[in-house]
Amino acid sequence: MLLPSLANGACLTLASHPDGATLSLLALPAGDATFAITYVHSVTRTPVEERYRNSGSEIIESEIRFEQHGPGLPTEADPGGTFARSDGRFVVTMDRHFANIVMQVHADQSPRLSAGSRSIDLAQWGNRALTLGVVADPCTAP
Repeated sequence: MLLPSLANGACLTLASHPDGATLSLLALPAGDATFAITYVHSVTRTPVEERYRNSGSEIIESEIRFEQHGPGLPTEADPGGTFARSDGRFVVTMDRHFANIVMQVHADQSPRLSAGSRSIDLAQWGNRALTLGVVADPCTAP
């Protein structure tokens, strides 16, 4: 499913991994370079929200929120970050930079990518590995 650009903002790209075949494009709203990935943790079965922002051709993870500790979740802050509790959730701030993110998705975890008012079910292509990337140009069909 390709989603056309609504504004001249950056474009998130979802591709099959490892072959790189484009699966979907999601335009970031003009003036808002933030997006989130949400899912249910595979062990604790509680919600996790990872927050990101686009910076040119780079993805920056800025925060992760979760209710219970589980494998793969932070137990302390990165240098310069914070580790706190707010409204019954752990809130960890960070400044992690990625050219792209490879993730394994599974329908049981209800993985979603959200930007502005748009949201994509990341398991719609089956239980598999995906690569999330970003390009500075507006989204256009390949």
